[in-house]
Amino acid sequence: MEINKDIIKSIKIKPLLDTLQLEDISDDIYFSDKFKNYISNSRLGKLIKEGAEAFFKNESSPYNPSFEFGTLLHTMVLEPEDHEVIKGVFKPTAKAGLMADALYKSDGTNPSNDEIKAQSYIIGYYKDKLTPTRIIEFRNKAESYWRDRYIYEQNNPFKKGDKKRIYTNEGNYNLLVECLKQLDSNVNIQKLLHPEGITEEPYVANEHAILMDVEIEIPEYEPRIYHLKAKLDNFSIDKEENIITVNDLKTTSRPASIFDPTYYSYQREIASYSWLLKLVAEKFFEVKNPTVKGNFLVSSTIPDYQTSVYPMTPKLFSSGWKEYIFLLKTVAYLNIVKEYKFE
Repeated sequence: MEINKDIIKSIKIKPLLDTLQLEDISDDIYFSDKFKNYISNSRLGKLIKEGAEAFFKNESSPYNPSFEFGTLLHTMVLEPEDHEVIKGVFKPTAKAGLMADALYKSDGTNPSNDEIKAQSYIIGYYKDKLTPTRIIEFRNKAESYWRDRYIYEQNNPFKKGDKKRIYTNEGNYNLLVECLKQLDSNVNIQKLLHPEGITEEPYVANEHAILMDVEIEIPEYEPRIYHLKAKLDNFSIDKEENIITVNDLKTTSRPASIFDPTYYSYQREIASYSWLLKLVAEKFFEVKNPTVKGNFLVSSTIPDYQTSVYPMTPKLFSSGWKEYIFLLKTVAYLNIVKEYKFE
């Protein structure tokens, strides 16, 4: 991906504060077509890893089993009041589990072979290689889940106000129990997730989105508007101390003690989120020039399931911010000068 560095340096970015929003948006909406052409930190990561075409097409990423557990842990750490994981009703692992969920019927009947084949194309489960033998193998994996779920739901009919039910595989369930146990017992993590004030409680929110437009101008071209979005795991705005804090929950398959945020450029994530949160705090909470803090709350998925707090340093904030701004300018350069189109 060739870029003109002199042009990149000349680009100016102007936040349009009238468009700034703090919203409690579900993942289904946040990742829907409504916000398809918004620029997120993860989408900027795609620009680095996969190039300009992948960024502008913005197609869904391939299925990754570790993402499934990461989402599960995030949900039960950050939104336990709204969700419950059902113990003893376990679906198959990996894509077979996605298939089993999608094909489950609340009347207790099982799907036809044609329905299984159709769903396999949607999920990417063998697709055109789904032979009759593989269909039988899938049924052997899924039918006990369909049966157990049907029995559970018949015995525990859903009522208005009940928590949303999450079904997962047995391995994920057992891992979740271990990780939650360690996270709950980490005093430092709990203080960050649930901070307390002296005379006024900090404003704390989980899984909230910040939306904002920016105007980006390249010399000799008409300015263009770009939409930004970010979904923050956890943040607090402490008006007493004039401090804002962004906390990001991370899972790792290595010991938490050797967590390195620079390996995946996680510092760019917190730096960009902190910038947006600072604007939110100043606009909606009457906070002026707050001190900005950030932390990675790390949970290891290998025994003994270590947890740790990895704070953002001034160096990490600086490098993360520079990378974020450079990538935003690169997007504008590719769109305006090189004429790549958002699809």
